[in-house]
Amino acid sequence: MLETILFLVHATLLLLFGTYLSIAFAGISFTRKNLLNVFILCIFCGVLQIVAYILLPMDSLWEIYPLITHLPLVLFLYIIYHKKLITALVSVFTAYLWCQPAKWFGVLVYYFSENIVAEYFAKFIIMGIVAFITLKYMTGYFSVIYNKDARSVCIFGIMPITYYIFDYVTIIYTDLWIDNNRVVAEFLPFFLGITYTIFCFMYYKEYEQKLDIERKEQLIRITADAQAKEFEAIKRSEQELRLLRHDMRLLLSNIALCIENDNPDKAKEMITTYSSLIEGTKLEHFCQNDTLNYILSHFVAKCSSQNVRFVYTIELEELTVDEVLFSSILSNALDNALNAQKELAVSMRTIHLVLKYAHNKLLLSVENPIAKQPIFSDGLPVTNEKGHGYGTQSIRYMTEHLGGNYQFFTQDNTFILRVII
Repeated sequence: MLETILFLVHATLLLLFGTYLSIAFAGISFTRKNLLNVFILCIFCGVLQIVAYILLPMDSLWEIYPLITHLPLVLFLYIIYHKKLITALVSVFTAYLWCQPAKWFGVLVYYFSENIVAEYFAKFIIMGIVAFITLKYMTGYFSVIYNKDARSVCIFGIMPITYYIFDYVTIIYTDLWIDNNRVVAEFLPFFLGITYTIFCFMYYKEYEQKLDIERKEQLIRITADAQAKEFEAIKRSEQELRLLRHDMRLLLSNIALCIENDNPDKAKEMITTYSSLIEGTKLEHFCQNDTLNYILSHFVAKCSSQNVRFVYTIELEELTVDEVLFSSILSNALDNALNAQKELAVSMRTIHLVLKYAHNKLLLSVENPIAKQPIFSDGLPVTNEKGHGYGTQSIRYMTEHLGGNYQFFTQDNTFILRVII
C-alpha cells in the first residue's frame, strides 16, 4: 500500500515537474492565466495517466506514456501558445532529460540501502532541488535559445532529442540496454563525441558571425566619427568664409579711405592681412578627390596646431576604390600616427605619408617615430588603454573588405603602416 501511494505521489510530482519545466523552456512566463492553463493541462494528463494505470499493466503504462503526457504537452505549446513545433519538442525533451538526475540518485540510494521508500524520498528531494535551480537560474537562457531559428534550436536540442529516443528505444520498448548489447552500450560515447564535434563547429561559426557583426558596428561607428570630423572642418571653413565676406564691405571702405587720405602703405597692410586670412581658410589641393582633400587639409591644420612636421608624397588623381571605406582607412591611419606624437619631443614629431598608384595598385604608407615599442597580437598593435585600438581593427577590417593587404611593423624606432589595395 505504501509503495503504491509513493508511486502515485511520484507520478504526480513528475508530471508537474516536467510540465512546468517544459513551459519555462519554451519561454512562457508564469502569469496567473498561464499557470491556470498549465494546471488544467496537468489535470487532463493526470486523468489519462490514472485511467491507463487502472486499465493497463505497468509495462504498457510506460509504453504509452509519451502519448498521454508528452504529446498533449507538445500540442499544448504548439496550438495554444503558437510555439514552433521544433521549440515545443525540444522543450519537452529537455524537461525529460532534466528528470534523469532524480532518477539516478534514486537508483543510487536504492543500490546502497535496498529500501524503496528511501529511493522515492531521494527522488523527491533531488527533483525539488533540480526544479528550483533550473527555474530560477537556467530556464531564461534556454528559453532564449529555444525560441531562435529552427537551425539554432536543432543544434542545441540535438542532445535531449537523441537521449529521449535512445531511452525509449533501448529501455522502454526493448530490452537492448538490460541485455548488455555492446552496440547499444557504445552508442552513447560515440554519439557524445559526434555531437560535441558538431556543436563546437556550429558554435564557432556563430561566434565568427557575431565577431563580424561587431566589427561592422565598429566600422560604422568609426566611419561616422570620421565623417563628423570632416563635416565639422568643412563647416568651420565655411563659417570663416562667411565672416570674411561679411567684413569685405568694411575692408573696401577702409582701403578707399586710406587712398583718399594718401596713405597707400596702410592700404597695402590691410590687403596683406586680409589675404593671409583668406589663405588660412583655403582648401588645399592634394589630389582630384574632394573628400581626401578635406581630410588632408584638416589633418595639416591639426599637425600645425600640435607642432608636428607633416611630410607627404601624393601622386593620385582619381580614386578607384570605395571612397567612404578608403577615407576611413586614411583618417584612422593619420589619427593613430598623430596620437603617437604626443609622447615625443617637439623636435622629433614627424609624420610621413605616401599615397600613390603603383602597378595598378593603390599604396598607402604612413610612417612616424615612436617613443616605445608597441605590443603586437595577430599582426596588429594592441593597447590596454580604454577607447583605443579600434582604429587599427577598423583599418584591418576595411582593407580586407576592399580586397587589399595591410601590414603593421616597426623599424629603427619608426612605426610603419602599409596598405595595398
